[in-house]
Amino acid sequence: MENNETKTIQITVAGRTFPVKATKDEEVVMRNLETEINGKILEFQKMYPMRDKLDCVIMTVLTYTYDLQNKKDDNDKAQIDQKVDTLLTLLSDI
Repeated sequence: MENNETKTIQITVAGRTFPVKATKDEEVVMRNLETEINGKILEFQKMYPMRDKLDCVIMTVLTYTYDLQNKKDDNDKAQIDQKVDTLLTLLSDI
């Protein structure tokens, strides 16, 4: 099997199993995500024992979404800074 051929793997999150199509390389990433997500859900279950599992799944999703948004904002800011620096360099040459 080449690395770009997909196969269906089973990923379990919060006790539920989902079929996911993945290449051989993607499977490694998916398995790591599976472990990381389940670990984060378990952390929330320990921190908030009165909350049900769905609440902990939602808190995990919110955490990852927040982190992703902040990373996107940082990348946007870096791109803007780079463009401003380029413009300033071009203007200084005039």
